[in-house]
Amino acid sequence: MIELSSEDQLDLNTVTVTITDRHTPIVVLFGPPASGKTLALMRMIRFLEKYEYQVIPEEVFRPKTDRHYARMCANLKKMVYDQNMPEGAHTINFMLVRVLNPAGRPVCQILKAPGEHYFNCYRSAVPNLFHKYIDDIRTAPNRKTWVFFVEQGWGENQEERNLYAQKICSMQNLISPNDKVVFLFNKADKHRHDQYNRSGKPVMSLFFSNIASQYPGIFTKYQNSGMLKLLYGQYNFKAVCFSSGFYTPDADGRVRWIPGDDWYCSELWKVIK
Repeated sequence: MIELSSEDQLDLNTVTVTITDRHTPIVVLFGPPASGKTLALMRMIRFLEKYEYQVIPEEVFRPKTDRHYARMCANLKKMVYDQNMPEGAHTINFMLVRVLNPAGRPVCQILKAPGEHYFNCYRSAVPNLFHKYIDDIRTAPNRKTWVFFVEQGWGENQEERNLYAQKICSMQNLISPNDKVVFLFNKADKHRHDQYNRSGKPVMSLFFSNIASQYPGIFTKYQNSGMLKLLYGQYNFKAVCFSSGFYTPDADGRVRWIPGDDWYCSELWKVIK
């Protein structure tokens, strides 16, 4: 059984978070349950450390009395480099990590949180209401990049995707107009047979049109007009296709994680930087 901290057992709105670095930009991975945020973070850590970046858990982000968080920080690298399939939010609950370049200078901070903290279609909730610690991140003085996870065919049906789209739009209405926005079309390689070109790369226009139809309204706020449209195109956000890899069963019954191509990580890192 996974042990949760006392704060998680009681009320997330009682959790106090501390952002010691108020200058380095924060990247928020925003997505529903089973959208792949945990695996994407772990895949990016492997990629960055391959190129001599350092990814370090921010140990004081949650209170010192939170023993569960302390264990997550201590075991992060072990989880990242484990060959077996991670267990999502049960592996990394909500955590802030710092990314340092090869010279040791901070590049960004990344917030990973469970999908249920952003969206839960089984609970009636005010659309623009989020947990306090998410609001603390949102209102922090750091520059922020919001990475909205969307996947073709995610969820049980179109109604569930509509509800998640509404949650995305709610957050878009709350964040600063100076914040950067990235739409991450996750698990893209599931559509390799019909949405990739002959060179093995995803056809962005196909992904874009399908995501727009399945998650109505999520691009509307970022439409350019007039001279901005002529100079920068129809939208003022970035979009990337991404894949963390795939799973394959082992002879001993375990499920192995086979990381995806570095190309996906490289494309995501470009837009984050």
